[in-house]
Amino acid sequence: MTGLLRIFPAFYLLLNALVYLLLAWLFVQSPQEWFERLGVVLQDANGYTELRSMYIGLMASLGLFFLLALLLKSWRVPALALALISYTALALVRAWGLYAEELGNALMQQLLLTEIVSALLAVLALYCQQLNARRPVNPYR
Repeated sequence: MTGLLRIFPAFYLLLNALVYLLLAWLFVQSPQEWFERLGVVLQDANGYTELRSMYIGLMASLGLFFLLALLLKSWRVPALALALISYTALALVRAWGLYAEELGNALMQQLLLTEIVSALLAVLALYCQQLNARRPVNPYR
């Protein structure tokens, strides 16, 4: 169990980095198709520039930041905190749209569940990271 606690923060960051980079790549390859899958259909094609900056630019930068946090241990706590804050904010805003404004569909509900689970896993990863920071290093292991 100790081994799992030790590697979980890095595994969580790696998994998030890969997901964000994959999503960014998918939106680069065929942005209109993926926006339509999300139910986003614009009247003006110029709107895709704004959506690309948010979906592709932001997702790619998050993916790269999480990868850098794997390489630089001092970045891990800030990266895990960013994941917690961003997933919590995404879930709150999505829940507002789904339940307060009654806007959404089954995909939006799946995304909300994913964001809630990801936020909870970020809490677990932060906890594991703090435990690892307090644990004395055994030079004979």
